[in-house]
This record gives sequence, C-alpha cells and structure tokens, in this order.
Amino acid sequence: MVLSGILDATAGCSTPSEMDTIREHIYTPQTIIERLFNQHRAESSDAESKDSLAFGKAVQDHFRSVFGDKQSIDKIPVLDQTGSLSKPKVGTLVRFRCMVQDPSYGEELHLSVAQLINPATGEIKQRYSQYTDAGQVLDQDWEVDYTSPDNIFVEKEVAYCVSVPGESEWAQIGRSGRLETMLETMNISDDSNSKPSAGSARKFPLDGQSHSAALVKFYAPSSVPRVSSVVDIVGIYELGYNPREEHGEEAADASGGAEWPCLHSIFHVPVSLDSIAPDLPAITVGEHMDRRSMCLDYLTTVLGGDDLAAHYLLLHLLSNTVDVQGVKVGKLSLNLIGFPGAKKETEASGGFALTNLASKMVGDALAQLVSRCVEIPFELKLLNNSSFLPNAESGDLHSGVLQLAHSTQIVCDETCLREGTLNERGVRNLQSLQTVILDQSVTYLYPFQPIEMGTNLRILVLSIGKSILQNDCDMYLSEPAVQFLADISNESVAGVKPLDPMHTEQIRQYLEHARNLDFSVPKDMSDRISEEYADMRRTAHESKEKMISQTELAQTVTVARLLSVSKGESELSWESWKEARALETRRVERNDHFAAKKAQGSSQAAPAI
Repeated sequence: MVLSGILDATAGCSTPSEMDTIREHIYTPQTIIERLFNQHRAESSDAESKDSLAFGKAVQDHFRSVFGDKQSIDKIPVLDQTGSLSKPKVGTLVRFRCMVQDPSYGEELHLSVAQLINPATGEIKQRYSQYTDAGQVLDQDWEVDYTSPDNIFVEKEVAYCVSVPGESEWAQIGRSGRLETMLETMNISDDSNSKPSAGSARKFPLDGQSHSAALVKFYAPSSVPRVSSVVDIVGIYELGYNPREEHGEEAADASGGAEWPCLHSIFHVPVSLDSIAPDLPAITVGEHMDRRSMCLDYLTTVLGGDDLAAHYLLLHLLSNTVDVQGVKVGKLSLNLIGFPGAKKETEASGGFALTNLASKMVGDALAQLVSRCVEIPFELKLLNNSSFLPNAESGDLHSGVLQLAHSTQIVCDETCLREGTLNERGVRNLQSLQTVILDQSVTYLYPFQPIEMGTNLRILVLSIGKSILQNDCDMYLSEPAVQFLADISNESVAGVKPLDPMHTEQIRQYLEHARNLDFSVPKDMSDRISEEYADMRRTAHESKEKMISQTELAQTVTVARLLSVSKGESELSWESWKEARALETRRVERNDHFAAKKAQGSSQAAPAI
C-alpha cells in the first residue's frame, strides 16, 4: 500500500516541495515507513494487515518510485570504495554498490510488528519496527505484550557485502557527484568520533587494498543475491556488531572491535550499463562501426601501432562467456607475447599492482575502458602467499583472489616472474587460474564438498615469451610494437596520449553494449561452415598438408562471433566468417614466423656437439 499524496509529489525533483520529499526520505526513512504502515492497516482487512510480504512489497515500490531517476538517487549518500566518505547518521538512507561476498551469513528472526500494552489502563496499540535492529523505545507505562497473537515475526537474510573488487575509479558512484549532492551528503553525515570497521581482510579478494564492507539485511519479498553478484543497495544505515567477527590480535588489526556498518535493504537493483555509463544517447546500428574504429585506433596506439594485435585485444574485451546447450562459448583469453622483462632492480611488492612500466601502461589503458579491472603480477611473493580460491573450511567464507564479480577484466603480468621456488600454494594458485581460463569456473572450498561455481572473467596475459598458462589465443606482437613497449619500459618515450573524455565515454558505452548483444549462428550458416570445414580437411588430406583441427575450427568460430558483435551484428554473416578466417590466418602466420625465428636463434646460440 502506498501513499498517493507522496507518490504524486515525487514525479521529479525540480520544485522545492519535491526536494523536501527527497530530503524527508533520506533523513527520516523510518518515519515514512511507519506512515505507510499505518495507512496500510487502515485500508486493509484484518488478514491483509498481517501480510508482511504484501507490506514489504509496498515499501519497496514506494521508495523505488521516489528514487526512480538518476537525479534523485544521486542525492542519497554513498558508502564508497575506500570508506573515506563522511559516515552517515544512523537511521538515514544510504546507497552501497557492492559485491555479495558471503550470501549465507545467516538468518535472523525479528519482531516486525509488536503489540504494546499499558497494564495500568489496559490500552493496547501496535508498533512497527522493521528495517532496524534497535530495541523498542517505549513510552512510559507501556510494554511489549510478547504473548499477543497479533505480534508479527519476520525472517531476514543476512549477507556480507564488500565494495566491488577492482572497480575502476570512473565507474564508482560518489566519485564525481555534483557540488549540490556532496553538500547534501555532508549535511547528513555523522560527526561523532565512532568509526565503523573497514571490513575483514579475509573477506575481500584483493589483500591490502582499501575497501568498504557492510552486513546487509534483506527482507521479504527480497532475497539475498547470489554470491559474487554486483548490486546497488538502497537501505537504512545502522551500526552493529559482526556475529562472526574474529577475536585475537589479527582480528584487532582488521576491525579493532569496532562497530560494523549495517544496511537494512529496502530495495536493490543489479548494476547495469545504465548505472555506470554516462547519460549518452543509445547507440544506433550505424554508430557501431564508428565506435569500433575509434576503439581500434586507440588500442593500436596502446600496442605501438600493431593493428592485428589491437583487433584481437578488442575481441578479448568483447568476450563474454555464455552457456549454449550446456557448452560455454564466447570466452577468449588472450596472451600478448613480446613484452619487455621487468627491471631487476624492481622489488617484489606482493601487492596487486603492476610495476613493469610497459605492462602498467596497458593495464591503465584498459582500466579507463572497462568498469572492473584487476591486476595480478606474477611475483613469487604474491603467488606463494595469496589464496586464489574462496575457502569456507573454517565455517566462514574467506575470500580468494578469484572471487570476483562477473565480467571483471584480469591483467596477468608474467614479465615480473623471476627465478625462485614456487611453493605448493603457488602451484595451486596457478592451477586455479588455469581452470578459470579453460573452464570459466572457480572452486569454493567447503568443509565436506568443494563446489564449482561458474564465472565470467576475461583474462589477459602479458608475457616475454609464450605464457606458462594455456590460453585460448596466443598473439606475438610485431617488432615495432615490441620496440615501443621496450622504450616505454626504459622511459625513452612519454607513453600514450590519453583519449579525450567524450571519446572515452563513447568507447566505454560501445564495449558494454556490444558485449551484451544477443547473438546467434543461423542454421544455414552453421551448415555452410561445416561443409567448408569438411572440404578443407579433404583438400589437405589429398595434398598431404596439415589438416585443420576441431579446436582450430572452434577458435575461428569464436573469433567470428566476437567480430560480428564488434560490428553490432546479432547473427553471424558469411562476410564476418571470411574476415575471421583471414584474421586467424594472419595471426597463425605471424606466430609461426616468430616461433621459427626464436627456434633458429636458439639453434645458432647452441654450442656445437
């Protein structure tokens, strides 16, 4: 049930009365909810008034209507990536873009509607107290009648949520708000000295990186989103204590026994293109090719003029693993070969940041284009000391490096891998990364049975020679590109000039849009490709040449699929198929040329026997 007067007042946010409505919902959301509850009871039958599910939906619908546009929702204070924003006052509305790290943090039984009684007079009344953990604050002479059949208990699900790992600064909410919004946030911030916990280090994938964390409580009809999903939560902010908070010296370092942020979720929405991309007009079919050319030009510049490598890097950025009749298609992990080695004087940091200037230049360029980007330098210190797989063997789900949100870009830098001993944990970490590349799955280690979780991570490997990992696609860089990257590493050149902001935003929108296009291969195209494949194998057999394998055919189909979506096509055309075959021919020829050249160099360098 909703209040029609309030709903009518929130059609926009341009008049003083509309601004007052927005402020009221942010400052005093519990007052709004209590008002909705009283009207719900007055307009409903006795049975309907006890339907907490229907009332919960009414609350959701009401707040969604009030904050139904970007202008109004941007006024809600934000728990940001670093936790540096002023802490909101308890009881106010906040917004948190987060990844669900542990969706099974437990369930709590809560007295949602309490029957109150005045023993002296016998008078009774009801008090609504959902969306809060605070105890009942009663007027003098009133007490809760715990034996009343009119008490309504509800269950709420609790999840541990963290700020999105690897989220690019440009994609974070609360980073580039207007001055008016920032002032609004400051006005409702808490100036008390208490400081909420920044979160447990064991529950954030990227150890050592600053982040925010909160316990989020979901009420029916909502339920906890699945593990590793990214959502925007709008809820009521409180401080509480983490029931699983560890004790001891290590726990004190992580949380200091401080109060934890707690959000009572009123509604949440999946994070989509609309919530991270600027307010640009929708891309038309004709604009796809212009945006594609713009993106290719930039990637070619980043890779020192290597247009072939830029084509494959674009296809990699557009790769998106989908399940088609039980088979995962659309993935394209990429190994770019020919990067300079990291300087020997560079010390291993053990952290998630690239130190090789050439690798860092590429990683920084991609972070400007994609909303989530994680860097993994292959330093022995990091590989041997980190845990790549999520682990719940202790009864609490500790995060692993690979517990990342879907569509996260991972940049692996092999150029910093030096001689040394890779311990057992390091070997397992590389094996788990290899599993993601080949199967797009991450193993969650539970006490009695490991569970395989499907994921959708794009992995780019930068290496001196061919990677130690098996990738879907290996790509040797051209000699001019290799020299360009060497100059970057030696600081002989200034680097790549950044794109202007408008072009950057257009490319971001293009990549997100193209990556999520619905795509299919028509049956007539599938039959025609099969016939061509059979003819090619027959011809190769007759001429006693190497025959194309099924793996190579599947690779070409993937390239054709991604090439088609890069042009905004929803179906595979014969022209795109021929273009994909031509790209693959160029790539294989280049790889064979460099492999032969490397083998010849090794042979010449070998001592005579």
